[in-house]
Amino acid sequence: MLTDRSILVTGASSGIGREMVRTYVGLGARVLGTARREAALVETIEGLDPERAMIVPADLGSRTGREILVTEALRIAPIDVVVHAAGVLGPRAPLAEYPEQAWHETFHINMTAIHLLHQELVNCLAPAATIIGVSSSVGRTGRGGWGMYAVSKAALEGWLEVLADEWPGPVFSVNPGGTATPMRAEALPEEDPSTIPSPADIMPIFVRLAAADPGYPTGEKLNARDFIDR
Repeated sequence: MLTDRSILVTGASSGIGREMVRTYVGLGARVLGTARREAALVETIEGLDPERAMIVPADLGSRTGREILVTEALRIAPIDVVVHAAGVLGPRAPLAEYPEQAWHETFHINMTAIHLLHQELVNCLAPAATIIGVSSSVGRTGRGGWGMYAVSKAALEGWLEVLADEWPGPVFSVNPGGTATPMRAEALPEEDPSTIPSPADIMPIFVRLAAADPGYPTGEKLNARDFIDR
């Protein structure tokens, strides 16, 4: 259902981003996955068709990294879909005790880098490209102890709302819900990952939104768990 669609996935070295790359390629798309860790990116595309599964190591928090990605993105341009799945957890700490440097770094990666990347990608995108932001439950409703991660995801929701009002193509926010990823394990090490969905379990909504006709109006805020087993 995604044959000939060109898709860019950030945060492709593990978790949800990695699963997206493998799922999209399996459905016929050409996919460019990016993240900072080259070795992990190589693992992401292991066994996939090299004509349709491409990677570029890049630190999207830096201008140089974004420029590297945009240069490589021209290989699959015009890009039909961009999925912003990259992010960092930052410290789990109360706001009153949150470290200043971590505050700036977490917001920069989870929000500012996404905004700057979008600006630099515009000339690589199809005129009505789909933009998908991977949000969080704590970005929809703030929760104590999640610090800048929650704040930055709330900011991402706001950014997507503004973009949906400006961008000619569809823009969506997707909340994965608790998913068995390395980031989740870092945040909640006591949790049994077998009790929550895997990245593969929550792919149906990401597949649907990547299709030529997503079936939802721009600006929709969706929950991945609502589409499991549909």
